[in-house]
Amino acid sequence: MKHLGNITVTEANALDFPAVSEIYGHLTISSGAHLVAPDLVAVRGWVTLQPGAKLTVPVLGSINGWLTLLSRSLFTAPHLTEVTADMVFDDNDLMLPELLTAGSLFVKRGINNLRNLSALTGNLTLGIEARLEVPRLTSVGKSITLKTGAKLTAPELAHIGGYYDAEPTATLVAPKFS
Repeated sequence: MKHLGNITVTEANALDFPAVSEIYGHLTISSGAHLVAPDLVAVRGWVTLQPGAKLTVPVLGSINGWLTLLSRSLFTAPHLTEVTADMVFDDNDLMLPELLTAGSLFVKRGINNLRNLSALTGNLTLGIEARLEVPRLTSVGKSITLKTGAKLTAPELAHIGGYYDAEPTATLVAPKFS
């Protein structure tokens, strides 16, 4: 079932959307709510999980907008390959094993492993003490910013389209960048 318009999932209505296959609008999961959408393959808008929210989408392949995961939210999307705009991760330790491309990436806190991410068209920013492992990342279209104590491990990184700005205690492991 295709849904035209925005959806806000709450604890009270979380069981109302299991048959949705595409959303032509924004999807917001409210704090404490859990949506399981086994047939959802695409969201043509942004996806926001508020603190403590849960979203389980086993066949979701693309988000044509932003992906924002706020504190202690849980996002399960094992087949997500593309997020066209920005991704913001708060303190979510997560793995998106099939994610290949995205716009910009901002990791506020936490440890994240995006093992198949190969390209960002925008910026990459790691907040204070954030850790990110991206073993296949080859290109960042714009700039990289690393805050205090942040660590970026990107052994295949060969291109930064903008500037590199890092605090003295931040670490970049990118042996192919020269």
